[in-house]
Amino acid sequence: MKKVYAIGIGGSGAKCVESLLFLHSLGLLGETRLGTLLVDADASNGNGQRTGIVLKTVAQCQSAFQRGKTAFMRYPLQDYETWNPLGDATHAGNLGGIFNKQALGAQAPALAKVMDVLYGPAEQSADLDVGFRGRPPIGSAVMSRLDWEGLNRAQGGQWQKLLDNLLLETSSPGAVVVHLFGSVFGGTGAAGTPTLASLIDRKLREEDCRGQVRLNASLLLPYFGFERPDDGDQTVFAETRFFALNTQAALQYFAEQAEGVLDNVYLLGHQDKENYPSCTGGAEQKNGAHFAELYSALAVNHGAERKAPETQVFYISRGRFDRLTWSDLPQGETVKTALAKGVRFAYAWRYNFSLELAEARRLGGKRFFKGAPWFRHFFAIGAGSSGLPTVEGETQVQQAQLLDQWCGAFLNWCRQIAKANTQSEQFFHLQDLADSESEYREELEELAPLILDLEQSEDRRRGDHLDNLKFQLDNQGRRYDPGVSGLAHALFDLL
Repeated sequence: MKKVYAIGIGGSGAKCVESLLFLHSLGLLGETRLGTLLVDADASNGNGQRTGIVLKTVAQCQSAFQRGKTAFMRYPLQDYETWNPLGDATHAGNLGGIFNKQALGAQAPALAKVMDVLYGPAEQSADLDVGFRGRPPIGSAVMSRLDWEGLNRAQGGQWQKLLDNLLLETSSPGAVVVHLFGSVFGGTGAAGTPTLASLIDRKLREEDCRGQVRLNASLLLPYFGFERPDDGDQTVFAETRFFALNTQAALQYFAEQAEGVLDNVYLLGHQDKENYPSCTGGAEQKNGAHFAELYSALAVNHGAERKAPETQVFYISRGRFDRLTWSDLPQGETVKTALAKGVRFAYAWRYNFSLELAEARRLGGKRFFKGAPWFRHFFAIGAGSSGLPTVEGETQVQQAQLLDQWCGAFLNWCRQIAKANTQSEQFFHLQDLADSESEYREELEELAPLILDLEQSEDRRRGDHLDNLKFQLDNQGRRYDPGVSGLAHALFDLL
């Protein structure tokens, strides 16, 4: 089993981890123990908050469903939570406070003047509660203060826990991978990714285990833009016009200062940029998922297989300008099979089977079974159903609700991936899904139309019909474990 430590730096890095979590849920990373750590100076960032919710949901699902007979939720996940690089300096509130500019002017006037040359008054006084405001120079000043001892003292002890586990795993079979995700055109990602990569590389060399660890990074080039935010009197904020300059400076730093630090580097961007609502950090910065983040997550498998004597840089292109097709993805057929299965499973559960179980709880198992023979393999239908749980049982209700949450989040992620294209949908046909997770759309009888460019035999297409799925469950349901967990794995297997 390979061990992957995914570190998402900044808002875009968190979104990449979100994509990785969904791939891991479906078993697309293979036999992998996944650990995740988010890094963000903006504690309330909407992208990070959403990924945190997905993390919690996947962790709970993995605990509830991991003992099934399919790849769904089979492999372990450990959440190292979120680390704020401002640490105990958050009370300072701005760059001038973090470096104690007032005292610096009295004790080291020359250094104070250097700071004035590098940072204007607005940058020194900008409120950092919403992160580094898309300005790599501000982020670099904060991140440059870091050393490994400082990381160890960080709140929560996340870094020490991660390092301890990583060192233990270098002596066991299977690849050990640390994979960083971050944009190189904004603030936190551009400043934090090279700094943290260098710190991790140096620490692994001190521990004499650098050769046993693959240290990789997915670097996101510009792939979205936005209008100037309405931020009151604030003059320091992320601006699309600086993205190219920020990217050039970050890549130059990697080329000159980080040579040999990373084993594999993946450069991913998109010239037809998605337009997101403008805001300066906080809960409102909650952008939709993008296929660049899916590509970044897929790089984990590629990087886990490669150990080169020098840094290797990779990029990928596509066959058509107007939209992506399955063949454009690395391991296209494998990814297509897994994601197509995941979408059909999530849709069938959320918009059919979940509602069926709600009806069974209302009617009682004995009455519901008369119209749904498959039900008897998973739930008690009367006094003679020994060993089977009741559909009304607390554990069964909680598991059904938990699976509902995962399916809703996964379908929403897939829909956003599908519409992150100006021409037409790509990969999935999910535009008719309701915006609210509490709403349900009109039920489809066949699941195949949900997947674009899905070639199926007539027999396989009939198998995607919900009535046929239930007939197969009645025939094969006894092969699976009882309860919601057994039903979920049976449905996943049949699709």
